[in-house]
Amino acid sequence: MKSTPKLLNNNDTVLLKRELFSDLQLDRVISEQTISVLQKPCTRNEIRRRNEVFELLEDGEYLEQMQNMLAVLSAAERSFYLLRDEKNSLDRYYRYREVLEGYIGSCESLASMSALGGIFADVSNYFSSEQMLSILADMKEASKRIKSLLRRLHIGLLSFSDKSWLTPDYDSVSEYDRIAQCAKALGFTVSDRKKQNIKIDFLLSDAICRLYADEISEIEAEISKFADVDLCEPFAYIPEIKFFLEINSLIKKANDTCVPHCYPRIAQVPRYVAKELYDISLLAKNCKTIVPNDSDFTENEPFCFLVGANGGGKTTYIRALGVNLVLFLSGCPVFASDAEIYPFDIVCAHFPMDERFDNIGRLDEEVNRTEVMLKTAQNKTAFLLFNETFSGTDDKRGFALLKNCAEQIRENKHFGLYVTHFYDVMSLDYPVLSAEVDFDDENKRTFRIVRSKGSASSYAMDILKKYRIDRDSLSVRRNEYGN
Repeated sequence: MKSTPKLLNNNDTVLLKRELFSDLQLDRVISEQTISVLQKPCTRNEIRRRNEVFELLEDGEYLEQMQNMLAVLSAAERSFYLLRDEKNSLDRYYRYREVLEGYIGSCESLASMSALGGIFADVSNYFSSEQMLSILADMKEASKRIKSLLRRLHIGLLSFSDKSWLTPDYDSVSEYDRIAQCAKALGFTVSDRKKQNIKIDFLLSDAICRLYADEISEIEAEISKFADVDLCEPFAYIPEIKFFLEINSLIKKANDTCVPHCYPRIAQVPRYVAKELYDISLLAKNCKTIVPNDSDFTENEPFCFLVGANGGGKTTYIRALGVNLVLFLSGCPVFASDAEIYPFDIVCAHFPMDERFDNIGRLDEEVNRTEVMLKTAQNKTAFLLFNETFSGTDDKRGFALLKNCAEQIRENKHFGLYVTHFYDVMSLDYPVLSAEVDFDDENKRTFRIVRSKGSASSYAMDILKKYRIDRDSLSVRRNEYGN
């Protein structure tokens, strides 16, 4: 047969670092299994293919169909591992029949997914091919035959865990049952008898197999027919299906907090432009309101600095950029009202890691990691994220290191954002964004990321206005109290 088609065609040549997902706090809202998928960026075609699936899953009918398929595959996988670990001969035969039934159900379920089209077309065609249908037909006959042979042994193997039991022939009537029937006929109250299960040990199992040697030989013959069939083949789709379902669940959770999502247009030239971009890692904190911001990174202005007061939403903004870019590169929807994004080759981030310095100082650690980032991004279309890098030293030295880093980024034509408290970046020839108070917020507690006013004093003024201690606010308060 042809090689088993994949649902997810990942780019194995590029692997986003695991620490990126901790920096972005994505690991708080998605599982490690899904992170392993997000670590591998997609090609343009793969992004489109996955987008189609996510759009279909927004229809409840298709979602239910995929959930049912996952349930069938997961049950079949459990049966296989129970068979693999089973040492008792009789129980192994019972387990093997379960595995055959699970394989049949899995293949038929995968074959039925043609309705999802696109990404599932190859999978559906593979499992509905004439060769596969012939194997499944033979397997169904073998399963029936094994069931009949086990019945002939008068063995009931009832356990689904690590125990097997020998039970009586339920078609017969025991002496106890006869006496109980007579007692009831005479008007006596007879309590229900608790069924006694007799454990089948290895000696008893061996004895039964020798006693029914012909039947056992026939069972073994049925099993041998499928020695060349990879009974684990359908299980490869379990993590891939879980990826789609988990991202779909994240979309629903975001919708519950009125956070929109969209399927970005794939840009032909490097850019990252989005309207109302959300940091959905905040869902892990049960935030009821998440403030969106725009992004506007183009070839004319590919790299920006972001400055502003602590608590002004700078880290939230850089996370929003990183989270949604990673999702886009894996063919997922992004949490924004509209977006056009280029499929960058790689995303790298440098966030504070105070607890992970080992035997070196913070500044040395930051310098080393930055060098690694720039080396990793070399000769690639990269998007780089820096969050307070070089803050582990004095302003003069930190700014000098920042400036050198920015020059290398410009020379290599990388994209990215650098969050910093070094206001001297205002003197550099780079776009500067700032976190400023959103005066549309009645409580004046919301910051928006906007194009900078061009002077460091503007940030101090925003803080004074936020807490109503600027000149105008103080005058109003003075009048309110009659002073």
